[in-house]
Amino acid sequence: MTSGVKPVNPEPDGFSASTESAPIGFSTNRWTLARKLLLVVIVTVISGLIGEMYGAIFYASSEFDYYIGFRIGASLGLFSATTEIFYIRAQRRSWIRRVPFLTGLLVRIVVLTIVIRICLVGNQLLTEWLLTSPTRSFQLELTAANQVRDTLISLALVIVFVIITQVFSIIGFRRFINLVVGRYFRPVSENRVFMFVDIVGSTRLARSLGDVRFHDYLSEFFHCVDGAIVENGGEIVSYVGDAVIVTWPLGSNRKDNARCFLALRSMLARVNASRSLFESEFGEAPVFRAALHGGPVVVGECGDSRRQVTFLGDTPNLTSRIETVTKEQDEAFLASATLIDRLDVPAGMSVQSIGKHAVRGVDDPVELFRVVFG
Repeated sequence: MTSGVKPVNPEPDGFSASTESAPIGFSTNRWTLARKLLLVVIVTVISGLIGEMYGAIFYASSEFDYYIGFRIGASLGLFSATTEIFYIRAQRRSWIRRVPFLTGLLVRIVVLTIVIRICLVGNQLLTEWLLTSPTRSFQLELTAANQVRDTLISLALVIVFVIITQVFSIIGFRRFINLVVGRYFRPVSENRVFMFVDIVGSTRLARSLGDVRFHDYLSEFFHCVDGAIVENGGEIVSYVGDAVIVTWPLGSNRKDNARCFLALRSMLARVNASRSLFESEFGEAPVFRAALHGGPVVVGECGDSRRQVTFLGDTPNLTSRIETVTKEQDEAFLASATLIDRLDVPAGMSVQSIGKHAVRGVDDPVELFRVVFG
């Protein structure tokens, strides 16, 4: 890649103070926090219901007082979901995310086994304490066989949850749901925004860092911008070399259509906030460019041994061509007039026309706008 664009990404006004001290991977967006808390609640409730059904199957109703099955399941779900969502999945630099998945899974199994035993015994003791009537006693059969069975089944369910979260992180939650429900089993036409993001000077960086270190560099950069994309409703289509391709639905709501601009601003803020980390570990902070465009696209599943949702049409192709123009015109962030006409530019941002430019593969010149912060 060429390195002609400005050497430092401009920092959006109003973001310096709030993001400088924020560690990579932690969201400052309240809506994102609310969604995470909602997910924890959902997992907790579902786990509690599974625990109650388990008790109804394996124990007599007289033995399961004060919803002990629900309490055991809910406590396990609460611990597992909170740990996965707020620690393991949220912190890029947590030690468990820097070891192979199998190693991390074995560590989880050991820790979860201890937690499961605490939840089982703790809730059984709580039930005994709640049974204050002198005419009643706690009759749950605490045989070794029952304890082993309860522990193993609980552990199996928690491991399934951990593996599902790992699958989500590999293919994306939204894409996983679309594949399961068959939304794109047959191709459909949609209007979508696309954003192509790539790192300036990546070829030089790869040579200076070496392939392995450059991979670490890219991983850190992708994780850095990922939160900004997800928080603003974006879906990562793919990582291609040093580039990331992102998409949003393009509808009639101009404010919703502007989420791609908000994501770009948040990405910039996160990268600037992490500058010292990149400089200390890799000797140089990333500078990136982005191209944005919107329009019709055909979306459908492809492949057999590996199913994948693909986006076909002129819209993603033209976005890629605009990304090439950012290099040719020494611009950091460019958006097409077609997209600008369908959104309200967020406060603190503006656009400036740089005229019409010939784009390879397009007959007529395309009007482009520079995206400006401040």
